[in-house]
Amino acid sequence: MSSKKGKILVIDDELGMREGMRRILAMQDMEVDTAENGALGVEMGAAQEYDLYFIDLKMPDLDGTEVLRSIKLVYPEAICIIVTAFASIDSAVTTTQLGAYRYIPKPFDPDELVHIVTVAMERRELILETRRLQEERQRRMLEISREQSRLRTIISALDDGILVINQQAEIVLFNNAFLSLLEIKQKIAIGQSIQDVLPEQLCKQIKNLLENKEDFAALKQETVIHPPAEKVVMANITPIRDNNGAALGLVAVIRDITELKKIDVMRSQFVNMAVHELKAPLSAVQGFLELIVDKALGDNQELYEQYLTRSLERTKALVSLINDLLNISRMEAGAIRREIEKLNIKEIIEERIDFYKSELEHLDLSLSTEIHDHLYIQADRREMTRVLNHLIGNAIKYNRPNGDVKISAVQDGHYVKIAVKDTGIGMTTEEKSRLFEDFFRAKNKYTREITGTGLGLTIAKKIVDAYNGMIEVESEFDVGSEFTIRIPSSA
Repeated sequence: MSSKKGKILVIDDELGMREGMRRILAMQDMEVDTAENGALGVEMGAAQEYDLYFIDLKMPDLDGTEVLRSIKLVYPEAICIIVTAFASIDSAVTTTQLGAYRYIPKPFDPDELVHIVTVAMERRELILETRRLQEERQRRMLEISREQSRLRTIISALDDGILVINQQAEIVLFNNAFLSLLEIKQKIAIGQSIQDVLPEQLCKQIKNLLENKEDFAALKQETVIHPPAEKVVMANITPIRDNNGAALGLVAVIRDITELKKIDVMRSQFVNMAVHELKAPLSAVQGFLELIVDKALGDNQELYEQYLTRSLERTKALVSLINDLLNISRMEAGAIRREIEKLNIKEIIEERIDFYKSELEHLDLSLSTEIHDHLYIQADRREMTRVLNHLIGNAIKYNRPNGDVKISAVQDGHYVKIAVKDTGIGMTTEEKSRLFEDFFRAKNKYTREITGTGLGLTIAKKIVDAYNGMIEVESEFDVGSEFTIRIPSSA
């Protein structure tokens, strides 16, 4: 007999039968409850689930068939044993059809009862174990479902595209970022071949990896979505293996590297332009110095001094260019140390006007100003001085003799607006569109003799942008230009 202590309900209207069964089963370490009629038996049997039910077939209120049916409605797996002194084939068939486990006639001896209970309890344990396994399976299925739901939620929330492929080159899993990054518009089904979905270059790389079955930790594959480099993605491909190391497929993490590619291109262009801009003045200085060292100009001392002066001017231009390059490099690297303080814009503009006073007089340029009081910003004084130097210096440098320069500074909503206007050579539409590019300088009949690094306005824009400001330009060729900056004001 099982070691499990069973709980049994005996439903019988005969007191002697109830008590006799209770004593016998109690000796077998069973817990026994009894009910003296069918109604009480239904009430007790439905209130809790017993391991075994012994039900008398003939009772004055409810017969055993009704009691059996009522208990089975509540507990379909209940083990019910019909006990009767009026055994018949019809009653046996009827109770069996209703789900009775055994049908035993009265009277029966104690050994027969113990045997029946032992066999029935073994069946009960099988039922309980099956139920436990089913509940465990359902619990695990629920956990798997929840885990899959969490996984789908996490994958869907990623900015990187995720694509999982099996050994047959079929799609197993993907997220919305994958569709967006590769700009896939058609509907994709799980199990669909990658041949129908992926760009040719990426598809070919993945198929080669699957066919060769070579060991690799991870591979990277760049794919151009919009040539030449308007949109470029990088697929980081990693194998998926089971516990025995057998290949199951691949997972590709797809990332947009367009901005990185643009930075690489810009860096390359910047280096090329810097080399070009440095080479010309250095070559000129070298040529001048070679003429002087070789005394190729004879004894004309005045001519030698002219070449030395030109060399000095070119050297100063080189130092200025190098300083501008260093400033841009520091800005892009975020290595600029700023001492932020409350600045009076009127004070800084007046300092710059005094600085350029001699140049204004030398070129016979007239200056007019409209600078309001109480204009304050939070910024680094050196940077704001540098911005004004570029704007005012350009208004003087690219102006005409006897021209005009107008400087204004006013409150404009949440900003302090500073404008510098000149009556100089102006710019064409194309020149204006490229104005803030590194090393760009307008090339026309008026600018041939004007020196500059082509980085001043680039630096000015980077400084203004750093303070969440704006810089704009209005210009007309042969008429003049007006530069306007807006910096958030400080109360």
